[in-house]
Amino acid sequence: MKAFSRFVTMLGSEFNRYLMQHPERTKQVPRNALVVFQVEGEEAFNQWSRETALKNREKSQPVVYISVKGWREQPCLDGIRIKRRVA
Repeated sequence: MKAFSRFVTMLGSEFNRYLMQHPERTKQVPRNALVVFQVEGEEAFNQWSRETALKNREKSQPVVYISVKGWREQPCLDGIRIKRRVA
């Protein structure tokens, strides 16, 4: 379960980043929606994700399923530059 919790945290972070890059897609996610991630080929995770999310759903809360075909386990940062400051 701990691995699934970390995985859903990573998916949430990446989905947030995706929405910042594609703001027009935010219209598809209602306010206060419960987001349930489903990843292709990850049936154990998908079942855990559905059960955990729906167990914590507020009454009448809209539910949005986000289907993901794949992911990268490495950080998705790109073009990083580190500048050392000399005292």
